[in-house]
Amino acid sequence: MKVYVKSFDGTWLMPTHAAKARVLVKQNRAKVVQRTPFAIQLTYKATGHIQPSTIGIDDGGVSVGISAVANGKPLYQEEVELRTDIKSKMKIRREYRRGRRYRKTRYRKCRFLNRRHSIPRCKVCGGNAPKSQVICGKCLAAVNGVHQKYAHIKQSVFRLPPSIKSKKEAIIRAVERVPVPIGSIILEDVFFDFQAMEDPNIKGAAYQHGPLFYEKNYKTACKTRDGFKCRVCRSGRQLEVHHLTPKANGGTDRLVNLMTLCVTCHEKHHKQGLALPKQRRSFYIPAAHAQQGKDFLQQQLRRFAPLETTFGFITSYWRSNAGIPKSHANDAVIIANKEATPLSHYVKTRCVRSRKRSLHEARARKGRKEPNRTQERNNKNVFSMKGFHRWDSVEWEGIIGFITGFAGGHSCYVQDIDGNYIKRPGSGSRQIPFRDLRRLHGNQSRIQLILANPREDGRDQCADKP
Repeated sequence: MKVYVKSFDGTWLMPTHAAKARVLVKQNRAKVVQRTPFAIQLTYKATGHIQPSTIGIDDGGVSVGISAVANGKPLYQEEVELRTDIKSKMKIRREYRRGRRYRKTRYRKCRFLNRRHSIPRCKVCGGNAPKSQVICGKCLAAVNGVHQKYAHIKQSVFRLPPSIKSKKEAIIRAVERVPVPIGSIILEDVFFDFQAMEDPNIKGAAYQHGPLFYEKNYKTACKTRDGFKCRVCRSGRQLEVHHLTPKANGGTDRLVNLMTLCVTCHEKHHKQGLALPKQRRSFYIPAAHAQQGKDFLQQQLRRFAPLETTFGFITSYWRSNAGIPKSHANDAVIIANKEATPLSHYVKTRCVRSRKRSLHEARARKGRKEPNRTQERNNKNVFSMKGFHRWDSVEWEGIIGFITGFAGGHSCYVQDIDGNYIKRPGSGSRQIPFRDLRRLHGNQSRIQLILANPREDGRDQCADKP
């Protein structure tokens, strides 16, 4: 496994062998600056002879693959797992703020459309605009009422939702931290035909006939599709429409997420866990996130190096010809160079929330009888304890994990890179004592671990260690 090298002034150089890096550190000509991936920094000024590499990015809504290839050989592979809890966290924060505002200032009227991002503004002059448009009446009259509301508008002024923007910014930060010199970037452009994903045989004028073409709303369309009968007991009385994925968990009103049930079966499902028949379901939120923020991502990536785009079917063709197993990290290598062979290891990165800022709880969390109303941090919410910090990389009985919280004053909770709790054998307890842990290094907003790259036959290859 190569060791990544940073120059004296902080720029990345070409990787070197582990033996040479060991000699440089022993002679005090270099120092260790990070553990995952392992990298050193020179303590003297050296000639910067570099070979710029090509960065391949396999964009996605949940997982993203990033690779660096130079001279036909991959130098770095990474798979980034993005956060998907931004929307729910902002919803909870809004509830806390609203409750606090009502408790402390009951005399004040409710705030409504008095924030900068809440007021619809004209994209041409910056003034107030109707809620259903992005151009005011004055600017619309200046162009004789022609439908030119996007004229003279820079693409950068459009606002991305925080849930999507956080994902794109995480990809940008991951590209910035690639430990090799960047010469060019190739990004896999994404296009999704959601109607064709639901009905592969759709064509022609059928694209204009949506699910509500003959119906007035999704509820009536769902009942019509199910023949106005309950999908469980086949009764036709007191019918209701059930959401398979609740709206609170990201569900929508699309027909694939709706099912017709009678009142009795609907109540039994929620209270007694009545099993429902299987239904073909499609979950398009990750695909929509990847497609919606791609213009912002391309604009930001051009700041680092020249950007090119490719398509997924091209990547799939060359990967299949080479017999390389499907993964985001492997796809990124094929995107950067179709003739390159992936490494035997890759860096798995998981984006996490650095700290929990809320103290007051509107409702009790799982495992707690009463909500926290004392405005004091409990042990699960403190940032450090006895030399250990939240999200520190630790080793316990040969297993590398990450601290997610503290229990009492002598133990903590440890998770692996996939978010699964590490339990003590025998007792099954999730509390690991501090005396049994060995701290490796600290983390903040992302945790990383080097994993073996699976081979074509499904088995894992052995990852080399420096």
